[in-house]
Amino acid sequence: PLEHRALVAYLQERGIPAHIAKAKCKEAHYSVNGKTYFAVAFENVSNGLELRNRYFKGCRGRKDISYLPWSRDGPSTECAVFEGFIDYLSALTLDIISGADAIILNSVVNVNKAVPYLKDYTAINCYLDNDNAGQTALAELKAIYGSIVIDRSTLYSEFNDLNDFLVNQSSNIKQNK
Repeated sequence: PLEHRALVAYLQERGIPAHIAKAKCKEAHYSVNGKTYFAVAFENVSNGLELRNRYFKGCRGRKDISYLPWSRDGPSTECAVFEGFIDYLSALTLDIISGADAIILNSVVNVNKAVPYLKDYTAINCYLDNDNAGQTALAELKAIYGSIVIDRSTLYSEFNDLNDFLVNQSSNIKQNK
């Protein structure tokens, strides 16, 4: 379980409350060249782990997407697509995807890996980055699924990604108190 204070603090600095972080993430300890490290861990469909901490962004095991159905009683009619798990956690914090299944690409190069998971949805809400890579991924999904693909990056159009938007919102709330 995610318990290390430094990791929880790292996510809190990124606007993610501890209760959401602890419910959705794990803690991984690993070693490289005899040195021990630890990171926030988020599982993908190949049992690999996306790893993040203040100083490191990487993957242990096979790089793949993460698929998270909203409920256990069957799939939703909507799916939310994110580039990374920090943006997914940001959406949960902002409470903007209630009831929707989620796919985290864990890299825009994984768009094609998400395609089979998306075939039965009536709406695909894309919360991708406001950069060339994010827009290219959005275009790829629109080419396959057409008008059911909805660009939600307009919500945070002044920011690179959903987490940047969340951090800015948190800063504004603190400044106005």
